[in-house]
Amino acid sequence: NSFGIYREYPCLPSHDPDKNLSLADQSTIPAAPVASLAGTSATDARLSPLSQSSPSSKASFDVGRFRNTTIFGFMNWMWSGSIMKSIADCTKLLDFLKSDDFVKEDLIGFDLKAETARWDKELAGNVLGNALGTASGIKDGWKEVSVDIQVSDGANCGPDNPLPVFSVPGLHFRNATQAIKSALEDRSSRFFHYAPFKQFWQRTPDEEPQHSYNEIYSSTAFIEAHEKIQRKPAEPNCTLEHVVAALMWWSNSTHLANFGMASLWPLYLWFRNQLKWVCGKPRAGACHHIAYMPKV
Repeated sequence: NSFGIYREYPCLPSHDPDKNLSLADQSTIPAAPVASLAGTSATDARLSPLSQSSPSSKASFDVGRFRNTTIFGFMNWMWSGSIMKSIADCTKLLDFLKSDDFVKEDLIGFDLKAETARWDKELAGNVLGNALGTASGIKDGWKEVSVDIQVSDGANCGPDNPLPVFSVPGLHFRNATQAIKSALEDRSSRFFHYAPFKQFWQRTPDEEPQHSYNEIYSSTAFIEAHEKIQRKPAEPNCTLEHVVAALMWWSNSTHLANFGMASLWPLYLWFRNQLKWVCGKPRAGACHHIAYMPKV
């Protein structure tokens, strides 16, 4: 191309996944900032003269400056503590407090910490249920099992004194083969690279080309795996291509909301037959969950 980059394929590819790839397929363009109130952004609100004062100080922020203690209390709460509160957020709260839906007596016995923990637990269950498709029946081969773990109790063990077994219930998982099948049937697989290649950069016709490493499907390891697959005997009466599925596994704790401590610990994979820019796009659906590990 115009940059001096070219590809060298070991065989003729059946299609070019990058041909119809657009910039929107590879990136997430952020939305324009939204004004929080009457054309004033949340950032501008934080920089107002009132926000620069010390609300906790009686000298600069006392009840005598307001019509009543209710307005004083609300303003004192708004401009003290966390700096994450905006005028728009506080206006929403104020609108609720003014509405008929707000009943002061309903707060008797209300425990914010306990209620948040209850909602936390409910949210975790809902997210896991949606991920596993329990609303319409288990799909894509999901199963639930218990895992037995041998745990040392500090005593000497042997044939007559085995290690105690601790059973951990609630491991949700699906077969990796089923996940591969689901991914290849998905519309996003149209961007998968099945034919590997070597990519080179030649700045000028007089210079030696340089091997460019940028994707797994253009690596030496992928090419060797592809050639190994081609040497294997074909299935009877099968005319389909023999291709490599490059799987990249990952696992970490996932926080489910902007409040509380609700979390899941999924095991998931990406198909590195896909362009890395697409894999890194949050809304691309390139991440496939394989298991959800319970807390011990």
